[in-house]
Amino acid sequence: MVSGGTPSTLNPSFKITVPALPNSAIVLLYLILLAGSTLHVYRTPLYTYDSLQYMGNALLMEETDPVKLHQRVYAEIDKLPKSIRDHMRGEEKTLPAAANLLSVRDRAANPYHFAEFLPLFSIRPLYNITLYLLAKTGMGLLRAGVVISAASYFLLGILLFRWIVEYATYFAALCIALLTMVSPPIMDLGRENTSDALASLVAFVALYLIFQKQKLLSGIALLLASIYFRTDFVVLAGPIFLFLWLEHRIEFWKATVLSGLALASILTINHFGGDYGIKMLYYRNFVDAPTAPAEMVVHFSFHDYLEAFRHGLTLVGNGFFIPFMLLGIVGTVRGSRLWSVAAITTAYVALHFVVLPNWEERWFGVFYLAMALCAATAGGPGATLQRRV
Repeated sequence: MVSGGTPSTLNPSFKITVPALPNSAIVLLYLILLAGSTLHVYRTPLYTYDSLQYMGNALLMEETDPVKLHQRVYAEIDKLPKSIRDHMRGEEKTLPAAANLLSVRDRAANPYHFAEFLPLFSIRPLYNITLYLLAKTGMGLLRAGVVISAASYFLLGILLFRWIVEYATYFAALCIALLTMVSPPIMDLGRENTSDALASLVAFVALYLIFQKQKLLSGIALLLASIYFRTDFVVLAGPIFLFLWLEHRIEFWKATVLSGLALASILTINHFGGDYGIKMLYYRNFVDAPTAPAEMVVHFSFHDYLEAFRHGLTLVGNGFFIPFMLLGIVGTVRGSRLWSVAAITTAYVALHFVVLPNWEERWFGVFYLAMALCAATAGGPGATLQRRV
């Protein structure tokens, strides 16, 4: 017992200790907070025009008549409030008649032009199948898309927390994982009723299996499967296979075969999906929204690409890339055990941008999660997040 004077004077090592919460209580608290965030995501979806094309592709599994297909898809959005319904049909009176809105209005009125857009979104075959199967439970296509994104958001939060506690205290994991999950790019990922949240979940699980659990077979299988949820993950597969070869975890011939399999998957998906090619992709992103993509010849020059690249860099600077990138750099400098995951996802962002110099935050969910992981697992002198074992 200390008597008289101040504790700091009589005993320099004196410190007040605060009872720590047991790990089980922290896990429960995190689950409650994450569930609350997921409920918000579920109740405030960001309905997008793209979701109409995903619903159309899902319905193609049982309906091929363009008129009937069109009627069934737009019957789904007739259940929405008028303001959202007008948005989905391109009928918002407060907005100028921009080209993309004219295209949206045309698709809402013309079932054949709507059908011409379907190949642009048929290149997400496993997402379209998932959407169709979930809709068959009775919830409908529109609600199924919202559920898929919200559930994927919740599972991403679970996996992020689980991965961080491999290296950090449970309380640190709670703080870092929760801040990451409520950050705008990740929360919006869960709110968009598109393929992005589910595809990001599959890719992130693949990263966890390959780099944390050292389970190459299951991890690579999921990585290749992620391409069928969103084809641009082919540029995530390439850096992963290269890294595994450089680290002598797979032989060169295996890395070559796997890279070839990833590229062959893209060619197969595009061929059977009826994709219109990369020029149409550029045209849609940087020039105009076509009304009848199957009936037009697209012109997109190298000069147009350079202009798009310059404009894309502006979008990058205005987004969340730089602050999250700084997190990853800090983690790497401080000796993060997951610097390789940060480096690979950074290479994914760079390759993705070179191929398509546009910036949509929802495309880069795995990058944002990896940067948070890298910062959370930093070691070195002065580190306070390393878990004591």
